[in-house]
Amino acid sequence: MAFKKAIANTNNTSPNLFVSLHGICHNVTNPKTLEKEYFTKVPGNVIAVMFTPTNHCVFSNSSSEQVMRHFLKNGDWIHNPEHNEGGMFQHTQVFMPGDVITNLNLDGDETTDFGVYKLDETQQRLPMTFDMEKKETAYDVERLLADLAPKNKKKTIVVYLFICSPFTISPSGGSTMKWTGRSAPSRKSTRQYDSFYITPEIAAMAQRIQRKREDIESAAKARFKRMVYRQNKPFTRSMNFPVELRNGSTDHIPQCVGHGIGYESISKNKCGIYYEIDKSDRKNMEKFREMGY
Repeated sequence: MAFKKAIANTNNTSPNLFVSLHGICHNVTNPKTLEKEYFTKVPGNVIAVMFTPTNHCVFSNSSSEQVMRHFLKNGDWIHNPEHNEGGMFQHTQVFMPGDVITNLNLDGDETTDFGVYKLDETQQRLPMTFDMEKKETAYDVERLLADLAPKNKKKTIVVYLFICSPFTISPSGGSTMKWTGRSAPSRKSTRQYDSFYITPEIAAMAQRIQRKREDIESAAKARFKRMVYRQNKPFTRSMNFPVELRNGSTDHIPQCVGHGIGYESISKNKCGIYYEIDKSDRKNMEKFREMGY
């Protein structure tokens, strides 16, 4: 099975990759091409794995991401109890070659934790720059997967996308969004701080995109569950890794990386990794529903 072979990560020359970046929605003020730009297909020799559910952001720290990379280095992670409710793998979605995936924009940060990492013994970060302000360093999921795909078409790798997946309607950087009124261009002096309002046409288009994103997520989750059940293996203890790596949570309690089997429920702010709808997205979603969408 292609998935089982790929996640085993036994190809030393083309190891699987872990992507830790900001996931950003497209600017909804460009409706002519937006629906086409919002989705893409996974390249022929890449399997993409997404962890964040639609409309959510992922919150983590450098230690918890190190633990996650440790799990993903071999195929046994699919039997990890972190698939349970509250665990880091709870919302796992698998996209096989040719599957449609949401084409989020990607951006980096000044922190050294963001980037693309090899899932081998080196844990090396690839020399790539992610900056949406410049065309040559502006990436989306489509460009990233195409660039990371092995040149040898006979080799298939897994690219793990540890990125946010915010609500469809999201203003671009330096702009404001209004639900009534009229759009205003950017200031002449700074060329920044433009504002736009959500017309009925844009709202209807956003609704179509939002529903398609949710359908894609549901199909990808179901695809992953089918693949896990075919392995016919029991879950293993989530914390079965070296003691020096057991520091994925804010208070360094091993089980707080997520929620393994039998673990007591804990508050999210004590988890090393958790998924949540942020305040601005929650307000936009509520307003979107008030408008009847």
